[in-house]
Amino acid sequence: MTEKGVILINRQTAPGEWFLGEAPLTRNPSYPPIVFVQGRNSSANSWFGETIYYGINDMERVARDAGYQSVFVELYDSDGSGSRNQWDNGKLLSGLLKEISTHFGQKVNIIAHSKGGIDTQAALIHYEAHPYAGRVFTLSAPHSGSHLADLSFSWYAAWLADLLGQNDDGTFSLQTGEMAYFRKITDKHQNTAKNSYFTAAGASHGPKFSSLSLGGAYLSSYGENDGLVNVWSTVLSYGRHLFTDPALDHDSVRIGSRFFSRVEPLIKSTELSSTQMKGPLPAEPLEMEANHIIRGGPLPASQPAKHSFAIEEKAKGDFFVLSASRDTRLSLLSPTGMSVQPEKPIAIPSHTYFGGAWLHPFNIDEAEEGIWELSLQSITNDAYLFIANIQLPSPVQHALPAMMKKGSPLQIQGNQKAKYTCQWRITDRSRALIHTFITQAQGQTLGYLPTITKEGTYTITADIEGVNEHGKAFNRTIVRSVYLFA
Repeated sequence: MTEKGVILINRQTAPGEWFLGEAPLTRNPSYPPIVFVQGRNSSANSWFGETIYYGINDMERVARDAGYQSVFVELYDSDGSGSRNQWDNGKLLSGLLKEISTHFGQKVNIIAHSKGGIDTQAALIHYEAHPYAGRVFTLSAPHSGSHLADLSFSWYAAWLADLLGQNDDGTFSLQTGEMAYFRKITDKHQNTAKNSYFTAAGASHGPKFSSLSLGGAYLSSYGENDGLVNVWSTVLSYGRHLFTDPALDHDSVRIGSRFFSRVEPLIKSTELSSTQMKGPLPAEPLEMEANHIIRGGPLPASQPAKHSFAIEEKAKGDFFVLSASRDTRLSLLSPTGMSVQPEKPIAIPSHTYFGGAWLHPFNIDEAEEGIWELSLQSITNDAYLFIANIQLPSPVQHALPAMMKKGSPLQIQGNQKAKYTCQWRITDRSRALIHTFITQAQGQTLGYLPTITKEGTYTITADIEGVNEHGKAFNRTIVRSVYLFA
């Protein structure tokens, strides 16, 4: 175990280690130590090292200046071999919390960022670590999952995700269907009430043409978000939601000078606290508009690929391609014959969704009505994922809950005069196609889940092609993970 008491920023981290931050000059003995738990694919360095966009994270210094002893833990994600699910990380964290509490002879409080909040709940509730902690503060934790994780396991993303090695358990665990199951077995567990939970969120999409702006554009169809997680996913029904800050994104919400003073009055004590919320909590919409057009697949060396799609009227939107290669050649051809080239490619940070890919954004102020064509080519074996987020009232809406009984109907509701065809694809944990079928409808369409013997999370990708009530052609794509049960 690493020597405790000194921050070794450039050290080689290893799962199962814990160590202290620098001791405060004057520590109030009544102040509990604070254990910091980082998010997916991150290490303890994320609390005192470089952030993605905002320089050094000053969380350790701010906590120390306020008189608190910081404690950092390394979970399995620290070794750089991919993210682990909450069961693996939670079990490891449970043992670390026991060691840390024993070392200090008192309970600790916990500040957890992103998936670290899920790992923390697994440790406290399912692995019986609740006696060693008091209060838990989660920052932009996807308690109900993220639709970006759903996208990662969708039909169109399979080739790119496999090429990038993005097939790990941590990503799979954050799908909305998988997290719906986790919430079912967690929120009413007898250990849930043995700690107090406080939540916080941001609602900024970060810098323009960044990985967060990409995520924010995609997630905007599902409501307010911080570039990686929707606000409704950050809350707990039995927790107190402290704030949603429109100036904070998923990267900046964990910065000490932007967060710590807002919770410092609450973090002084480990005693159970009333977390009763006043007013309704943010919630995922029951019915959601289909605002995305998604295409993707393999891109063999020197073999061009083309896709066409229809936009029913002039619209603002976000258009971008993710590829494994920086040098992927691509363009969009507008209905009037104008060729649009992408902006300079941007590297996607390694610890986020599609980490290691290259983002090729298109700067289109207003997309023309009609048929667009996407062209791609690569000199090396490549893979790609194209996403258009259309800012129009959608001709179709969908109501697909995150947990469904086997054999339940899959419902899409369109305008009564809209005519369309829907191709459904259902994939499993390995992204293998296990079922596909086509429905045709005017207004509402119903498909039915196939007979699947194995309970668990599956990803639905639905491609919709049709004409709206004005006879204008349109395309849309729906992606949703669902936990199927008997």
